[in-house]
Amino acid sequence: MLNKKDTVCAALLRELTGGTLPPGEFIPSRNQLMRRFHCSRTVIERAVAELTNLGYLSGRQGKGTIVTSPENAPGKIRKINVVSPYEAKSFRSPFSCLLLDAADLTMPIETIASDRADGECETLCQLDSVSVFINPGFEQLPLMNYLKSRRIPLIVINREFNGFNRICTDVISGFKEGLKLLMTADDSRLSLISRTPSLNYPYQEQRLRCFYQVCAEYNLNVSPDSTLTAPFTEPQNDIAAAGKLFRNLPARICVLNSDLLLPLLQYAQNLRLQPGRDFQLLAFEYSANAAGIPGITMIRQRYDLFYQELLRFLDLCQKPGFKEFISVIPPEVIIN
Repeated sequence: MLNKKDTVCAALLRELTGGTLPPGEFIPSRNQLMRRFHCSRTVIERAVAELTNLGYLSGRQGKGTIVTSPENAPGKIRKINVVSPYEAKSFRSPFSCLLLDAADLTMPIETIASDRADGECETLCQLDSVSVFINPGFEQLPLMNYLKSRRIPLIVINREFNGFNRICTDVISGFKEGLKLLMTADDSRLSLISRTPSLNYPYQEQRLRCFYQVCAEYNLNVSPDSTLTAPFTEPQNDIAAAGKLFRNLPARICVLNSDLLLPLLQYAQNLRLQPGRDFQLLAFEYSANAAGIPGITMIRQRYDLFYQELLRFLDLCQKPGFKEFISVIPPEVIIN
């Protein structure tokens, strides 16, 4: 819940940036603002002081407060709020590239757990801050839309949510490069193991859609008999149904989730099947535990480039005329 000062700031900022209060005009008097917002003079003075510090207003002794020109109020960012599903101590993996250095950026950085982001709305709505949402779920869309309505600079990392600034992976190009390696001239059959789309996996629908799109383009045959899609609430137990994927050897299997890769390999080992000899695997996520195993190709997202693009966004969003930032980064294909 926003306090009264932030509510007044937000309302005035909408008028300042929307043209209701154009540059060179005086804002209403303190008494008028007090009556309008039903608050004390102290609240009004604090709100005006904050907007003045941000460069949107300029006080003139004995004459009132005037609206500055847009070039004098470029939206200088003084703080970064990172909303992440990962605890601060585990933030280095797998997003070490996004562990921003406060000293390097010369501004404070606060990490907020995704499950308590709604309760930190006042922090996220600070006018001189920017919000970075890492791997947000659908349940965070209302908060993100609210911040957008408040004109708080915001960027989404690793989710392709339309209407928001975002940095994400080019899923189509990843599948094109990876599936090329599984193609053979004499056999178009391909097996799939994947989680079903759900609120806990907001990216899964897009992955499946892109996978089938590329399969159609390459004339790859993925039949229901060679497909295993399930919630996989207990992967070690649920993976037993993967037996049908190994009916025709040598098999070619695409795995869309990294947490299914090792249980699948363990299951194959129990059947005395060997990757590289009896089957080929394409994993659309990188797993360090599978690195170096012959017969496994992995598609790794370029988080190092994510970091570079995030720094570019932080620079651009502070400049006049900034409207939208979308960066789609091709992943890297790793062949063992």
